[in-house]
Formats: sequence, C-alpha cells, structure tokens
Amino acid sequence: MNKNNSNKSDSKKITFILGSMGKGGAERVISILANEYADKGWCVNIIMLLEDRCDYRLHPNVELIAFVNKNKGRVQQIPSWLIKIRKYVREHQPDKIVSFVARINILTILACIGLKVDIIISERNDPKSDGRSPIIRYATYLLYPLSKKVIFQTKWAQSCFPKNIREKSRIIYNPISITCAAKKNNSKKLVTVGRLAEQKNHMLLIDAFAKISERHSEYTLHIFGEGILRDLLKRKIQEIKLQDRVILEGNVSNIHERISDAEMFVLSSNYEGLSNALLEAMMMGLPCISTDCAGSNEVIKNGINGLLVPIKNSFSLSSAIEKLIKDKELASQLSINAVKDSIKFSSENVLEQWGEVIEDD
Repeated sequence: MNKNNSNKSDSKKITFILGSMGKGGAERVISILANEYADKGWCVNIIMLLEDRCDYRLHPNVELIAFVNKNKGRVQQIPSWLIKIRKYVREHQPDKIVSFVARINILTILACIGLKVDIIISERNDPKSDGRSPIIRYATYLLYPLSKKVIFQTKWAQSCFPKNIREKSRIIYNPISITCAAKKNNSKKLVTVGRLAEQKNHMLLIDAFAKISERHSEYTLHIFGEGILRDLLKRKIQEIKLQDRVILEGNVSNIHERISDAEMFVLSSNYEGLSNALLEAMMMGLPCISTDCAGSNEVIKNGINGLLVPIKNSFSLSSAIEKLIKDKELASQLSINAVKDSIKFSSENVLEQWGEVIEDD
C-alpha cells in the first residue's frame, strides 16, 4: 500500500493528516487533493492517526504512513502522536501540511509549534453540533490562529469562530465528481447515502417512509452506508414489517450507478458539515430533499433546486416526499436547477480554490 517517493527530494512536499482513509467525506476530499498534487509532481504523504486503512484509489507516488497503536486508547496515544508528528516534520520538512478535523488540527498545530512549516487546517463538521467538548472548542480558538489558513465548508461553520480566525479563513466547498447522471426513466425508489450513525438520523427517514408506504406501497427505500447502528435500524425495519421495502444496502463501490434510477434522494441528518452525498445527488440531477441543517441550507434554495424540511420532523419529511411523488413537474424543475447550481461544486472549480491556498507562499 505504501509507495516510496523519497527519490523526488527536489520536489515540493505536502503532507495530509487525518484519522484514516476509510470511507468518508473528509477522506474522499483528501484522496482527490493527494492525487492532484501527486499528478503535479509533488511528494505527497498521508499520515493516519486512528486506523491504518485506505478505501480510495491513490496515485502510486502517494505514501501512506500510519501512526496507529490499536493497543492504546486515543487519550493514551496523544503524547506519542505529538512526538511522532514533530519528528516526522523535522525529518521530512514538508512545505505544506493540510490537517482535517478539529481534534487532529489541534494535535498537528501543537506538534509543530516552533517549526517552520505552513499548516492549513480544515473544519469538517458543524462546530456547534458535533459533540466537541468545551476544552476542544477553546483549544481551537487558541491554536487555529497559529495556522496559515483555516478552511471552512460553510458560512455557518465560519461564523462559529472568533473574528481573528474568520479573518484568516476561506470557504471552500467539497470537490464533487460523478460517474453518471440520473436516469430519465426512474424506479419507484427513494435513496440516501451516509454512515449508519446517529448524526444521519436514518430512523427519522424510516419513520417518514413508513407513512409514505401506507399510501404508496409500490415504493422502496434504499439506505447506502455502514455503521454502528445497522442492527438497531434492522430491528426497527423488522418491527414495522417493512423488511421487503426498506433495504440496508451497505457500502458499494458503484454508488452513483446504484442510485441513478431513484425517484429522489433524501438526507435526514441532524447536522452536517456539508454532505458530499447531497452534492453528488444534486450534480447527478436527482430531486433532493434535506433537513434544514447547516450546509444543506446553504446549497439548497427551498422550492427551487431542492426541498428543505425541519430537522427531526418525520411528518414534514413525509409530506415533502409525498409532494415530489405527486408533483412530477416540480421534481423535474428541482432536478434541472440542481444540476445548474452544482457547477460550483465541480472538482475542477474546487481544486483551483484549494490550489490558491496550498500554493500561496
């Protein structure tokens, strides 16, 4: 899995730091950035702190480095992480470090205090809803000003930080690319994509679909993704006797092809940073419904390129689904407008913005 790129000693060097390269929004963005800079001839390393795993196809010159000790808890590993990151930076002397996610951003900045390296950090979730403790919150306030640039995905996330951090920040959407467009002749199915975790609130979507199924027995719901709530969701589906019509699809490699024949995409999250799955569905041309969470409410103009519904409200969600089932003209217009608006999420546009930050000396 690891490739040695040390022979390119004269090339510029960039290092990405995050938890792992398993399936996820932040991980996908780093895979795109890493491949982009490897293509440009940079020496590219990815340091993983939580899990030695990669679910993305990477350029052969991208080196994966794991600072992982499965025999210790995360708190116990903090001293080791700080020492290893600092030693790595002193030995490899990267020109740029790009760190993703608040806790790892904090570790990265602490490990590099006093070292001459440009650190770019990225917030990847809703800072008010992602469960960070007051200690983590104040640590970000104290340490983020030491970075060269802070990247936010949304205006909301940016607004959660003090002025001195906002002034050195930039909003950059996730780079989105798709492998196919939505099919014109769709099936009577609803789809969603996301980890089976409390944040995504698939239970809400299942409850909303149960109401729909009473009136539209021909429809099915397909939930793509894996996570710790699989068994709980499975029991819920069995309890309401919808196991033939609500399918937990798991992770799949050809996600766009699998959802391309859907009648609509539904995001039921309690909170988000900015949902890649939603952006991809919009770019494909699927009519989209989302809860009115941070991120979604900045890309969806309600009634124009998608529908927004209150968070944790199954009645409103089922009503929005019913609306798109009945009003095909509205669904079609939402689809057309979503595709038009999604150009700003295209990989080409977003990578250009990242390049302006990373290559700014």
